[in-house]
Amino acid sequence: MALQKQVGLYYSGAVVGDRASHNPVVYLPRNPLAEGVVYVGRFVFQGTDLANQVKTSGTVVAGFVQRVINYYNYVVTSSGTLGITDKTPVTVATIGEFYSAYTGAAPTIGQKAFASTTDGTISYADAGETVAGSIETGFVVKEVRSADGLVFISNWNPAA
Repeated sequence: MALQKQVGLYYSGAVVGDRASHNPVVYLPRNPLAEGVVYVGRFVFQGTDLANQVKTSGTVVAGFVQRVINYYNYVVTSSGTLGITDKTPVTVATIGEFYSAYTGAAPTIGQKAFASTTDGTISYADAGETVAGSIETGFVVKEVRSADGLVFISNWNPAA
């Protein structure tokens, strides 16, 4: 059995895929099933069965995978991966405010979130720019949390 490798003094304010506000969230009409493994806190794409599946790669973004506490880590000795196994229902949001991750250089407020067409990971760039292998989404960076590497992204527009 794996042993704990790190102890923090404080709880994290959020985890990738968490809701970032109490504003309304709009979801797909029904929870689709994962086609292969998909990951919480990333974008997913329409699956082979458009109405019933989502997958990690594609060309049409279906939405953002929200973190809900109903995904199980069946391998007790592994750390949580935020992976949702094949044929498991996935909570996919189309409109809302969430926490996502960043690696490398921190994004800046106002940049857009771009979804990788190969694995759904998120990169950030100015609106209208081209990011190789990625599709621009409607989500915009609202806050960058350098302490824990999280980004508050939103496509919620109360005026719409």
